[in-house]
Amino acid sequence: MSEKLDRYFIRTLRHVHRVQNNMLILVTRYRDRLKLTPNECRKLMHNVMNHDRSKFSIEQFEPYIELTEYYHQKKVKGNMDYKYPNGVKGLVDLAIEHHHASENHHPEMFKRGDLGKWDRENAIECVCDLQAMAQEFGDDTCRKYYIDVWYPKYAKNSWFYDDYNWYEIEVWMNEAISCFENEAIFKGNIQ
Repeated sequence: MSEKLDRYFIRTLRHVHRVQNNMLILVTRYRDRLKLTPNECRKLMHNVMNHDRSKFSIEQFEPYIELTEYYHQKKVKGNMDYKYPNGVKGLVDLAIEHHHASENHHPEMFKRGDLGKWDRENAIECVCDLQAMAQEFGDDTCRKYYIDVWYPKYAKNSWFYDDYNWYEIEVWMNEAISCFENEAIFKGNIQ
């Protein structure tokens, strides 16, 4: 268990630090391009300091250790036959549901049909999160993940306030993603 626990702490904290660093890049290098006011930059940095905090809650902690181990076995070790220990899959699913409902960078923070409105800060933090995952898995930017996974999951569904809010979210997220694409081009990572 101590090896799985260490892996969980290391992976989770590295992820959180990547998200925070990505936000720092946006508010320092791209605030003019994103038309962010100083107060919006402050709010973004304030919010990102609590990124994924719920992963250490009682509801998520142990299941997320198992989820981290699951992905470690599959992606790092190539053990495609790895399965959760008996009875753990349901706990992991509940923990993921709890996480999505607890964190402002997940649209599931609103219950379906509620009149919640995702704001620009939520959308930008979500992009920083997607970018951190792209970095973890060796991709230059999160554009492909956004197009292939995130967008189809949330496009035109009832997580968002209305069609206009969805349009705003698309614009905000694409603007932030383009900043990371600019970073990758600048560093010579994308042709």
